[in-house]
Order: sequence, then C-alpha cells, then structure tokens
Amino acid sequence: MSISKRKQIWIISITTLLVIYLFFFPNPTAELAVRKHLFFSLHPVKAFRVQVKVTGSTSFGGAELFFVNEVSKSFIWVKKNWLGYRVIADGTGP
Repeated sequence: MSISKRKQIWIISITTLLVIYLFFFPNPTAELAVRKHLFFSLHPVKAFRVQVKVTGSTSFGGAELFFVNEVSKSFIWVKKNWLGYRVIADGTGP
C-alpha cells in the first residue's frame, strides 16, 4: 500500500505544526513549562522523573518560582501570559 501524495502532504503539515507548537508556544500549566525546559536543557530523563515544587514566591516581574532538586540550575522562574506559561529564567539561587 502506498500513501497518496495528498495524504503525505497532510501528515507532513500536521507534524510540522505540532513541532512548531511544542518548541515555541507556552504550556497550559506551569509544571509542564518547567518539565519542557528541563527536557530541552539536556535533562530528558529528569524531565519525567523529578519532583517539581512550587516555592510560593512570586516576584521577578510577577513570575512564580519553582524548585527542582536534582538539576544544577534548580530554581526556575515561570511567568504566565495570555497564551500560557513560559520559563523566563533559571539559576542556582532565588
């Protein structure tokens, strides 16, 4: 069975849109934003295994501070905009 040209174009188009969405658009939850940041920061296994803790601290332009114990840059600032949540900074201390 061969896939028709039209079907191949649809598959390529949908795959391209999904990749663009995953790389460039914010996430629906803050925890997913932190996990996506870990995944693309060369910690793919830890992105799925570590516990993400909310510190309750809000500052840095209205961003919320998250703590991940098992990575070198364990403090991660997440800010919400009208599209969703996005990581704006990370570091070794608040």
